[in-house]
Amino acid sequence: MNSNSTDPIPIVLAAGKGERFEGLKQLTEVDGEPVLQLVLQSISKIDWDLSPLLVLGHEKERIKNAVDTCGFKVIENDYWQQGLSTSLKSGINAASRNASGYLFFLGDMPLISADIIKDVLNRADSGSSIVAPSYRGKRGFPVYLSRQWEENLLTEISGDKGAREIIRKNPDQLTLINTENRGVIMDMDEKSDLREIRSYLLEEGTEIGV
Repeated sequence: MNSNSTDPIPIVLAAGKGERFEGLKQLTEVDGEPVLQLVLQSISKIDWDLSPLLVLGHEKERIKNAVDTCGFKVIENDYWQQGLSTSLKSGINAASRNASGYLFFLGDMPLISADIIKDVLNRADSGSSIVAPSYRGKRGFPVYLSRQWEENLLTEISGDKGAREIIRKNPDQLTLINTENRGVIMDMDEKSDLREIRSYLLEEGTEIGV
């Protein structure tokens, strides 16, 4: 980032129960580590101006005891059952007023590399107000939104929706970064997604977090 600006603040959304997964997916192991730990490790490879935020809710104590959150500020979302939007808002409300924007991660996406994060940050630093990676036409994570969207994020989303509607309504503000790293779209909603992630690692030989 520019020396005269403050980084966006990373916000990891990991408060949900994940009903379809049938288990505590944040602690499900991939490559010998809990999924959430891998997400945090990738983020930790970047030097941030502001401490990253980790939003927890369901089984928060169990997760805190199992995952090394050193370097992260843990935010407890007591309203996690009301959907993803409550975690997003909890993160924004806890974020430093000095942040230039917000970089949102999902706690069940362990294949996002530090290089992808850097690419998004570089594009955000160039002035784009909404930035995300894209794999073969499908938008992925992490997603950056500048501070200009703060009020929209706090007032226009509800339930289990994230920033998708805001992005949909403002396509001219969205900058997509094309990548051949399929990890930017691979989350773990169901057990079959976990098998796919494990297979991808075996086939591609990808080191997580590179």
